[in-house]
Amino acid sequence: MGKVYLVGAGPGDAGLLTIKGMGRLRECDAVIYDRLASEELLEYTGGDCEKIYVGKQAGKHSKRQDEINRILVECAKRHQCVVRLKGGDSFVFGRGGEEIEALEEAGIPYELVPGVTSAVAVPECAGIPVTHRGVSRSFHVITGHTEHSEGSPDYDYNLLAGLEGTLVFLMGLSNLKEIAKRLMDAGMANDTPAAVIACGTTDRQAAVRGSIADIAFRAAQSGMVPPAVIVIGKTAACQYHYCGKTSQRVGVTATKALQKKLERRFAAIGMEAVPVCDMKIVKTGQMARLRQELGHLEEYRWVVFTSQNAVSVFFEEMRDCRIDIRRLGSVKFAALGSGTADKLWEYGIAADFIPSSYTVQVFAEEFVESISEGDKVLIPRAVQGSAVLTDVLERHHVAFLNLAIYDVTGCPAEHIGMLEGMEYLVFVSASGVQEFFRLIRENAVTLPERIKIACIGGVTAKRLEECYREADIVADTSDVNGLARAISSLRADAK
Repeated sequence: MGKVYLVGAGPGDAGLLTIKGMGRLRECDAVIYDRLASEELLEYTGGDCEKIYVGKQAGKHSKRQDEINRILVECAKRHQCVVRLKGGDSFVFGRGGEEIEALEEAGIPYELVPGVTSAVAVPECAGIPVTHRGVSRSFHVITGHTEHSEGSPDYDYNLLAGLEGTLVFLMGLSNLKEIAKRLMDAGMANDTPAAVIACGTTDRQAAVRGSIADIAFRAAQSGMVPPAVIVIGKTAACQYHYCGKTSQRVGVTATKALQKKLERRFAAIGMEAVPVCDMKIVKTGQMARLRQELGHLEEYRWVVFTSQNAVSVFFEEMRDCRIDIRRLGSVKFAALGSGTADKLWEYGIAADFIPSSYTVQVFAEEFVESISEGDKVLIPRAVQGSAVLTDVLERHHVAFLNLAIYDVTGCPAEHIGMLEGMEYLVFVSASGVQEFFRLIRENAVTLPERIKIACIGGVTAKRLEECYREADIVADTSDVNGLARAISSLRADAK
């Protein structure tokens, strides 16, 4: 019998998961999650982790609570470590108590890992404090929906209307009009400030402000959809956002993991990275051949990685095949660029070879000078990997196996239609360039001529020239830091 960890996933932004919660996800054998938990958090789990979705939505319950309780108990009997991942915090309208009672009845051990509650975090990210000296000395968290109620919950609205603090309603968007009416009927002033924040703490966050008399109309006019938090009280009029010089916006085309890295790096130089094209890794049929080669890794002297994605896919496959990492003891690793070397280091391995310049041509020429005669080389990489590398290896009679183990496909991000408001467009791979221009053609999106385009390296810049035009900026170091430095330098020259 295993142990269940009830982990609060936070209000939506994956970055607001606690470190302890992240640790539990990384070590769990099964995760049971709901729709309010960011799907990005599932990336922390292992490849063999069982993932069970039990999301509930008002009027569309995919699982009843008694079913969820049963699944928890059954999982704990099959696995040693089970995470129950719940949006916000498990004890704030998360029915965590009911799930614990089911675990106790079955004699299953459990532990609670608190999460950041949306009741405080969502208003905060919209610039609204739930308390403020001289304005609101308390706040009250109320559910705006109950399973068996029709319309708004039947509270003592006279009591709620008389409270001096801030009222925060969770899960109440569909009942907003009724909640506002009942509060006004109970004597709350019609001009009491009110706000509704949808998809709070995420890049989809939207906020509507008004008074209690018109907030339901304003929210309906804006087309808001759940999840949403309602704030009623004097502090709802606050908009604490820094109003200095507006950050320049950078459109990025990358995988989710790399998007986060770009967001952090550009934020450090006062710029906002906005995803315009989401890239996804798709494994190819040559993964079967890679699995075969993993069975006799000792035959290879070198493994060559030309991208961070290749590193991740390779080691995920090793883990899925349950291959002991100690079998890599006689293998050396080559990495094209510091970013790829850093990704390799995440798996506890230092690159044995990094070129003096992060271009495929330099990499190939220097690599063949660094290896010994008879060394066998394995190259797991993308379908669109440059032929320069293999051409150089063939010319020097190096024994190698080139495996196109993955491809990269793109889909439009929510902000792809907002290119007009962006100053820069950044590409971190040749496949990203190709997919971006395919998508804007298919979606009839116009790329502003004034926008400056930056590429992470020469291969990416060459693909851009083939698809559109010459790049304005090419990083001298093919990694995220080099890209940020190149853009910073251009911005400084423009001042």
